[in-house]
Amino acid sequence: MITTRTFGAAVVVLVLMMTLVKRVSEPPKLFGNYASLQWATVQVLNGCLVNGADLLEQRYAEYRALIAKRETDPLAFKFLEFGMGSGEPIPPKGAAASPCNTGGVYHDELAEAQTTANDYAKTYAALRPVAEQAERFFRPGLDNEFSPEVNEQLRRLIDQTRIQSIPFRQALEQPQLVVRAQQLQTIEASTGHDQHWHTLRFMLLARQTINALDAMSSGASLTPLQLLAMQQSLDNARLEADAFVKALPRLRAKGDKPPIWSVTTASAKDWLDQLARLQQHWAAGADAPELNKDLADARTGYDLLLTTYNAAVGSDY
Repeated sequence: MITTRTFGAAVVVLVLMMTLVKRVSEPPKLFGNYASLQWATVQVLNGCLVNGADLLEQRYAEYRALIAKRETDPLAFKFLEFGMGSGEPIPPKGAAASPCNTGGVYHDELAEAQTTANDYAKTYAALRPVAEQAERFFRPGLDNEFSPEVNEQLRRLIDQTRIQSIPFRQALEQPQLVVRAQQLQTIEASTGHDQHWHTLRFMLLARQTINALDAMSSGASLTPLQLLAMQQSLDNARLEADAFVKALPRLRAKGDKPPIWSVTTASAKDWLDQLARLQQHWAAGADAPELNKDLADARTGYDLLLTTYNAAVGSDY
């Protein structure tokens, strides 16, 4: 028989466990109004990349696939929309806001990121009317024949947004790293090595490694042994993050989503495999074409890792 004392102790343990899980699940908070405002600005700009530029690429790929399918199946109506939201500052009732309303935030330290974001937002807004015309091709009940002219105009404007997103991504990455480094210190001081600390630590180490490879391409000194040391630090950070998340099977992120690391770990492992291949070939004295290919693969793998991480983070962290 379970005694009252035993039952009471079990309840206390359960409450403590629930408190611990809640604590490690909550997103980190920055101390200080300035840091919080700066991070809020980075969130707005990052939301434009994730929910604007990245989603646009995904939906455009779906659109192109459906256009090709409609050549043999005129009744194909599976395309939803490009997800660009309303172009109005205050969206009409029932309409979503644009993910790229970037003009209302400003910090001197983020001037370059905000300038490139605003340039991207203008290109994005210019695309919206044509995208809306293209969406009408797939709406049942509307007598809208496919227009090659609209399709070509859409392609050209998509290319322009793609080009404009490059400096935007580059300008935003460093502010993201700076503020996330501040977060890393804040997390360690407030909650210790929780899921957010492990994920941020890995992403910061990853960026430092890519920076070192980029600097080497520009003439800076880097040896295979130094790259091996970076790779080992990254692998240790990955294993520690994996172990932390696996030890807490009920761990969740904000909004009852899977932990950010659970979403990111596969891309992290793939990228580390590419990094290891580059290091091994370099140490073995491989020729330049092979090393250039390995370096390009490592950069592509990092871009995929960063895209996966940013999509998982969204505007929550």
